[in-house]
Amino acid sequence: MAELLSSIGGRFACRKFHGRPVESHALDLVLQAGRIAPSAFGMEPWRFIVVASPAARARVAAACFGQEPAIGAPVLIAIVAQYGVLQPDSAFVEARLTAEAGGSPPSRELRDMYREFYAQIEPRSWALAQCNFAAAQMMVQATGSSLATCPIGGFDEAALTAALDLARGEAPALVLALGHCLQPQGERRRRGMDELVRAI
Repeated sequence: MAELLSSIGGRFACRKFHGRPVESHALDLVLQAGRIAPSAFGMEPWRFIVVASPAARARVAAACFGQEPAIGAPVLIAIVAQYGVLQPDSAFVEARLTAEAGGSPPSRELRDMYREFYAQIEPRSWALAQCNFAAAQMMVQATGSSLATCPIGGFDEAALTAALDLARGEAPALVLALGHCLQPQGERRRRGMDELVRAI
């Protein structure tokens, strides 16, 4: 467990990337880490777009206001929230609830629980927030694979949606810049446990 905490603590936002390509097996591990991330009801309301070609990276970087990590990283991974498929009677939801039920048809109780849940959320905001689980696991896996990341949450949504050619009912949640960092990690400065933790 200490090794996992070490990987978590070793993650930092890289601002300057080496031009060296990301190894395909390491990229696959990062994507797999996102794929198996937790989500409520097992909905997995996301998909990942690997942006590797120079032309596509330039378009995405421009939509990210030309931030240095977006320009310099050899790979960008766009994490896309899928909110338009979350209606209780959609084929997507039926497939996800079936998977959650272990491959059997979902029970009426499970369907009713999801229907009640859906009525209480704002689907777009909820799906966007769920994407953070996938992003966190991807960043930790990247660190464990000796890669660096920089999460980019500042972007022109309309421009990024166009650059990624997203469908109706989808929205960009985050862009992860991925590669080999030129900068060594500095000293990590975080608030102490006594400042963060309260027991009641």
